[in-house]
Amino acid sequence: MLVKSNSIIRKTRKLRGISQKELGQLIGSQSMISRIENGLTSPTDRALQQICDILNVPIADYFETAFEKKKQFIVIKVGIRTSIS
Repeated sequence: MLVKSNSIIRKTRKLRGISQKELGQLIGSQSMISRIENGLTSPTDRALQQICDILNVPIADYFETAFEKKKQFIVIKVGIRTSIS
């Protein structure tokens, strides 16, 4: 799941136009975001909830996508709909 989850976080963050630095500042650690996105660590429950809140992704959608129960979720960025799979 680690590979799938870091891909979801990276893709969604980029679609939102948020840098690793900005996301890291919002949750308290840029290096943690980098390690998560590079597959070196998994986010804590608290960090994952914060990341999902900041990226406006329901945590249930995140898990369904990460565990491939749902093929994709829709990310809405100022009127643009984009699928993440």
